[in-house]
Amino acid sequence: MLLLALVSGGGTQLTMVLLEPLMGRLFPADSAAAAEDGAGSPMASFNDSYLEPWLLSLPDFGMTPAVAEVVALVLLIALLALVFAVAEYAFIRTTRMLGARMITDLRQDMVEHVVRLDVNWHSGRRLGDLVTRMTSDAATSLRIVTLMMEELIQCPFTITASLVVAFAAEPRATLGMIILLPVIALPVLILGPKVRRRSKASQDSLGDSTQSLMQMLSGIRVVKAFRMEEREAGQFRRNNDEFLNHTKRMVRAQATSLGVTTLLSSGGVGLALGLLALIQLLITPVFHSSATTVVFFGAIATVFAFTKRLTKSVSVIQTSMGSVDRVFEVFDLRSALDASGSTRPWPGLREGLRFEKVGFNYPEAEGSALRDVSFDLRRGERLALVGHSGSGKSTLLDLVARFYDPTEGRILADGQDLRELRQADWLGRLAVVQQRPFLFQDTIRENVRYAKPAASDEEVLRACQAANLGELLARLPQGLDTPVGEGGARLSGGEAQRVTIARALLKDAEILLLDEATSALDAQSERAVQEALEHLMKGRTTFVIAHRLATVRDADRILVLDQGRLIEQGTHAQLLAQGEHYARLWRLQAGEPLSKTTA
Repeated sequence: MLLLALVSGGGTQLTMVLLEPLMGRLFPADSAAAAEDGAGSPMASFNDSYLEPWLLSLPDFGMTPAVAEVVALVLLIALLALVFAVAEYAFIRTTRMLGARMITDLRQDMVEHVVRLDVNWHSGRRLGDLVTRMTSDAATSLRIVTLMMEELIQCPFTITASLVVAFAAEPRATLGMIILLPVIALPVLILGPKVRRRSKASQDSLGDSTQSLMQMLSGIRVVKAFRMEEREAGQFRRNNDEFLNHTKRMVRAQATSLGVTTLLSSGGVGLALGLLALIQLLITPVFHSSATTVVFFGAIATVFAFTKRLTKSVSVIQTSMGSVDRVFEVFDLRSALDASGSTRPWPGLREGLRFEKVGFNYPEAEGSALRDVSFDLRRGERLALVGHSGSGKSTLLDLVARFYDPTEGRILADGQDLRELRQADWLGRLAVVQQRPFLFQDTIRENVRYAKPAASDEEVLRACQAANLGELLARLPQGLDTPVGEGGARLSGGEAQRVTIARALLKDAEILLLDEATSALDAQSERAVQEALEHLMKGRTTFVIAHRLATVRDADRILVLDQGRLIEQGTHAQLLAQGEHYARLWRLQAGEPLSKTTA
């Protein structure tokens, strides 16, 4: 790529060397006078030694010698231009495809990094801002990569080659012009850091506005129900205004930098050339001949054009570096989970699980979500978790799933701490059915197959039938190929939940986590889902969070949680006989007087 940049950027200036002999044919008297003075430039000396003998050796093809030499020079210039144009094409194509590939890889790396972050980070992240970083900021990074590979590589070659040509044509005049080059770059160097800071603030504001938009659209039913369209539009307008204000400050700094650069590159060049002209007229000759002067002016014009282009590119890069900073902030994020698991494969649960004085505190939360929880669960048992909202039931399931690690105590699988197991081995033997079913915007078949991508259609169908989806599939014209819509919107709550149960059945995991899987359903849907859950739980070690106690009365053991503590445990009958917290909950749901205990 550097070779292509050298040929396309620097090589194009070689054609200017041919202008000197071409101008000599157009103004032979001026060239003869310069030769008599004996003050030829390095370029003229080179042409006299090498190019002129070659031109004189060419046949004239019936033309006068001067015409034949001009034709030869024009053809040579055209041939060189073609070679350099091909090099330019190859350079641009190579750099831009390389830039596109780099940004594609960058976005892929971002996604792979983000999906590996722990659930605690995902539960607190702002989706709109994250999407902006992965789309707008990544696209801006592509512009930086393109500019860096094209302008920052090619422009220096072009500037250097032009300076060499200018110096070869008119050495003293070139030395007088070089002093201006650092001055032109000075505004960019001074204002660049300010532009970068304001660019980042602008992109942060854009992330806020995207977050506001996504939140409004995802909750559009609530917005409509409470007639809050104007409020949400006003919030989005405020976010947009903040983005505009930050962008205005960034643009002002960038415009100042580029305006001063234009002033110096235009006015400064004119002033320098005027001084050279005065020196030529009043003090001592600076220019050798009209031919070399033309070459000098052409080369210097190229130098300052590409210097201005380079400084403008640097300014744009500074403007875009705020986006790059935001992209790499994502890569700086680290998971809070202990990743130092064993390298040995885990064979699966053989005996059971044990909680030993387990406690957990959510970051930046007051109080403990779980405190001093201890119990054993044998392989194949069904354990129910009950208690008021906020008692710690879902947190306990999240610890079993290793979405979080305990802040106190430990969880053991066959005597081995979960943190010592490879997370992939543990999660590979675990399935989760949540209270709110999540379906991807795909077909029923692919949503079920998500648990086991290599599963055959027969396996998918058997899982669906076991989840009581057979009647639904028979009604649907497309059967398993029916699209579920965004988030499963084309299915009822019970149907969507049974699809997630079919997904868990297909995985055939030995440990199940059921988080109030029927609490949001009507009686008919709950019955269908409960039957599917019975198929799912057979022979598996199961944790069940229950809102309706009637659904867990047959559990092998029931744990009662209150404010993060385990206050009771036993079977349904044992807990009723104790007449404590569970018994009161049971009588309250059954509509019995609180003084009465029913087993």
